[in-house]
Amino acid sequence: MIKIYLMNITQLDPDDMRWQGYVSEKRYIKMQKYLQRKDRALSLGVELLLNLGLQAMYPQIECPVTWLEDDNGKLYLPDHPHLYFNLAHSEQYAVCAVADVAVGVDIEHCSDIDLDTAHSYFTGQEYAYILEKPEPERITAFYELWTLKESYMKVTGLGFRLALDSFGMQMGKEITVVQDGKTQPYSFYHTQFGKYHLAACYQGSKNESITTVLCEPQ
Repeated sequence: MIKIYLMNITQLDPDDMRWQGYVSEKRYIKMQKYLQRKDRALSLGVELLLNLGLQAMYPQIECPVTWLEDDNGKLYLPDHPHLYFNLAHSEQYAVCAVADVAVGVDIEHCSDIDLDTAHSYFTGQEYAYILEKPEPERITAFYELWTLKESYMKVTGLGFRLALDSFGMQMGKEITVVQDGKTQPYSFYHTQFGKYHLAACYQGSKNESITTVLCEPQ
């Protein structure tokens, strides 16, 4: 089971001290180091979503939870090794995916971009996929691929240590990923709302149940 929790942080006040009891001490300290209010709100929002999601899915877990980072910087729950989560944010939205399988999530705000970026970092097949689209749809295709690729990079735990052109997305009725000449054992979810693209990559088959939950600051 995979649940993706989503929050618009524009109404979230990161300087309200009551939030200190809802997130880990490490997150609260980290959040306060950001100079911009929006960045503080995004940092706070992702962990509020983590604890909200865990409480909803696993009410026996005491929150706020303690998390650690592995050697590659990926966060994990040392007290709950059978559970997985991943965090992301962009502009006005914070996102957290909670699952019982390895999961990576990414969200991106769709803005104008020089498509030479895709030519430089994507595979030739991925770049061709973008150019096959009518010109007004190419930016959308770029962000579709970008979020899918980054969700895969995050689920592997390598993030940007894994070169963007070292693996390729196979776009079709079912989305797959090929690395080192082999289709990898991961499945994908992608959606678009407004100017945002959201993607998740998870270990296993397409049969996983995925639910997106929109949350509001209380």
